[in-house]
Amino acid sequence: MSSIQIVIAITILMAILFMMPKVPFGLAAMFCCFLLVVTGVSDISEAFSGLSNQTVIMVASMFGLSAALQKTSLAFRLKDLIGIMSGKSDMALMITLSVLFIVMLLVLPGMVLMVMFASFLGALGDKSEVTPSRVILPMLMINVCWETCIPLGMGATQDFQANAYIENIVAAEQLLVYGDMFKVRIIPAILVVIYACWVWKKLPKRELNINDEMSSNIRRGDLAKWKEWLVYIVFICVVLVLVFNSYFGSLMYVIPGLGLVILGFAGVLSPKEITQNVCSDTIWMLAGIMGMTAALTNSGAADLIGNVMYSLVSWTDNGFVIMLIISLFTALMTTFLSNSGCRGVLLPLVAAMAVSAGMDPRGLVCCVSISAGYAFCFPTGSTTCAFAFALGEYNPAKVLKYTLPLLVILCVVTAICCNIVFPVYG
Repeated sequence: MSSIQIVIAITILMAILFMMPKVPFGLAAMFCCFLLVVTGVSDISEAFSGLSNQTVIMVASMFGLSAALQKTSLAFRLKDLIGIMSGKSDMALMITLSVLFIVMLLVLPGMVLMVMFASFLGALGDKSEVTPSRVILPMLMINVCWETCIPLGMGATQDFQANAYIENIVAAEQLLVYGDMFKVRIIPAILVVIYACWVWKKLPKRELNINDEMSSNIRRGDLAKWKEWLVYIVFICVVLVLVFNSYFGSLMYVIPGLGLVILGFAGVLSPKEITQNVCSDTIWMLAGIMGMTAALTNSGAADLIGNVMYSLVSWTDNGFVIMLIISLFTALMTTFLSNSGCRGVLLPLVAAMAVSAGMDPRGLVCCVSISAGYAFCFPTGSTTCAFAFALGEYNPAKVLKYTLPLLVILCVVTAICCNIVFPVYG
């Protein structure tokens, strides 16, 4: 077999492994990197270049900072507002819930927030019109569309995470910069909130048997006051560095790590907690995929795959149509493949397609990155989606009349926004 054939075969294997629920993404990606070395396609430094990549280091550090934020009492203070608003205007309560959910997504990962939200539902009760059975699905829609949308907290890394998948394929000037993804995501995200505040009335009102023990592993932050304030100060400083990245150059990539070290010395996070977060499955996956993209580029496989993908859209030169096809395909794929797995498979491929066809890859990259998050139609979309459907006792077929129209609307709006901000042909 030629090196191109071997790399393509390993890429397909990685995609298959991503679809196997019991195989961690990081393990699958790193296994494929080992295969690159064993087959002689890549040397060790190339296959495992992602482990020392500046973007991976920064994202790993941000994961650690997110863990520190989770130890504060910020998210729990928001719970009291739900009880205060309960019994007020239905629309006011839904808007309050939506805003609280979005704010809490700045601090907590989507899955953690859904579990925590389950313990907050008791404040709503089943007597008013706004009941748990009516708000879980709308909150899921907001969750998947707003998680990492705002470029703060974990959202501050969204552009750089996308770059990590493609930086071995596209030119440096074609990489995303801080805030690019937000320009595209904000309008679809706002539409989701509007839709959620309308659709809840259409959902069945019934009593749910919610087990409070499901959130027993999430405890109120018990940090000393000075440690909690230190977390906030470090977090704000890191965000400011990311916002004003043009003044810091390459230091931008190490400042989050420096902040994490400071929190470690202060005892906010234990060495074990730091290790668990900076060496998470997502980080291993990012590092592994970077080795794969390097092999795809150096072997010539990226050009071949890019030409094949381009043939699927070559019948049109309309940038909007091209992006709509990519967005719809990604949204369909993420229903059966996890968000991270979908991004890992498609981002390098659309980047290769764009380079081969002389397109600006940024719009296509945004289409894939954003549409891969639209996993709210079926429980198979993600663990967060599965949890929400189980919690709300929803029948996917019966609520499809509410979820599918939103999915189509979001794909269309995302394609429009991507084409406006980053036209395919400049």
